[in-house]
Amino acid sequence: MFKPAFISRFSLRSRFIALIATLIFATTLLLGWVAARETAHQLESNIGYAASESAYQMVDKLDRSMDARVKEVKLLLGIQALTNDNDLSVLREQLELLQSNHNVVSWIGFTNPEGIIQVATDGTLEGESIAARPVFIEGRQALWVGDVHEALLLAKLLPNPSGEALKFVDIATPVTDQNGELRGVLAVHLSWEWARYVENSMLSPSVHQQDTEMLLLSADNTVLLGPAEMIGQPLNTLKHLPSRDNPTPQWAIETWPSGERFVTGYTRSSGFEDFPGLGWVAVSRQPIATAFAPVKQLQAAIMGTGVLLALVFALIGWIIASRMVAPLTRLARAADRIKEGENGDTIPLESGSPELKRLSTSMRNMVDRLLVQNYTINRLEDLANTDPLTGLPNRAFLNQYLQLAIPEAERNLQSMAVIFIDLDGFKQVNDELGHHAGDLLLIEITQRLKNALRSGDVVARLGGDEFVMVLKTKPENLEILTHEVSKRLLNAIADPILLPENEQATVGCSLGAAWWPQHGHHINTVMKLADAALYTAKSQGKHQLVIHTP
Repeated sequence: MFKPAFISRFSLRSRFIALIATLIFATTLLLGWVAARETAHQLESNIGYAASESAYQMVDKLDRSMDARVKEVKLLLGIQALTNDNDLSVLREQLELLQSNHNVVSWIGFTNPEGIIQVATDGTLEGESIAARPVFIEGRQALWVGDVHEALLLAKLLPNPSGEALKFVDIATPVTDQNGELRGVLAVHLSWEWARYVENSMLSPSVHQQDTEMLLLSADNTVLLGPAEMIGQPLNTLKHLPSRDNPTPQWAIETWPSGERFVTGYTRSSGFEDFPGLGWVAVSRQPIATAFAPVKQLQAAIMGTGVLLALVFALIGWIIASRMVAPLTRLARAADRIKEGENGDTIPLESGSPELKRLSTSMRNMVDRLLVQNYTINRLEDLANTDPLTGLPNRAFLNQYLQLAIPEAERNLQSMAVIFIDLDGFKQVNDELGHHAGDLLLIEITQRLKNALRSGDVVARLGGDEFVMVLKTKPENLEILTHEVSKRLLNAIADPILLPENEQATVGCSLGAAWWPQHGHHINTVMKLADAALYTAKSQGKHQLVIHTP
């Protein structure tokens, strides 16, 4: 259909504005999603780096503490070398003084060149041989630091309030005289409890609430510090443990042996100054759900803000588009109301622009002409489908109605009763009182037929004194309904009818009925059967109902 150019322009403009609004909405959502993703990625990285920093701080504290212990041993060695005091009681006092000043020192002993302990704190193990122990073998050569191990000789001799297996870190160094001859080995056992102090110092109450745990692994990845159930367990299944020559702090999301995923930070010890390091790995771990909870909250906030902004922009675009297409919308709505039959409304006269004014004027004139034509068409249709005397639908209307009623009844699982009606005695009224009286009688009979109808049923005049009624109902109600309506018809039509000039007429009616689809699947067949039943009723004495019997 041809469209004026200005209609196309308005249509394109509204589509363009709608497209822009949609693009703004989609772009805002996309930017919000990208921002949420990048921010979440950065925040996750920060959380991971914080975990690796915690591991680094723990390793650094341990390394510095060990370095301090090594320096103390060197200092003690220097004091012994300067005094060159062979009085063992004086040496014992010096060793016990050092032990009393450092609660991490569990035992200090001095051996002769053969590995026999000459003097020790509290006299523990004096006279015992440690010649076969690494602390003596390695300590004879140079300053040596041994890794964490369980006590053998000292386990039953030192106090143990916790009841747990005692563990130590050994420091040993050779002692020589002024001529460089080996006088013995100075051995120090550091209690492993100081490492727990370091571990606990890393975990503040807030960190505890976040389910963060600190672990310390040996060089072979065995748990030295951590949850009690993990002590002594190897963690070789962790995929991102740093190599032995990589002291750089790092982090990863690890699946632990329990199957739970943790944000895990690592740092491998590389020693500090005089302490060469033992390859320890400090590990900080936190359940991923707890660690990344702020990330989820931030993502939700950003996406919520993005959606809100997108809706705001879309609303602004919609308002702009609405204002620009509002005149066309009003014209369209007015046309729709007219189409629905609301004749009280007319096309508004728009004056926003010359084009709109011409459009609205043309539409007003067109609608006026269409309304006149429509009225004429409807009038002609009414005349074609309506009996002019009674105002009832005629045969043409009945045929159209049945074509539509059959599919509807099939969808609703309904049946239909077709009742043919023929007046008894109508010809006598016509002959005795005239055709005018007969017409008045038909009009009154029509009203009585309508009164007997239910809502949704149809009655039509076929011609003369013949009528047909169509009833729809459920199959199980078909027979009862046919008898009830027929009884009302017989009683109503039998009542006397008053005519002009105090004339009175009485007529009866004969009824013939058939059912669809019980008596026939085609409606024309059912109509013929009902008509045949009507003639049977008239031949059997009139003023009665006969239902077709298969």
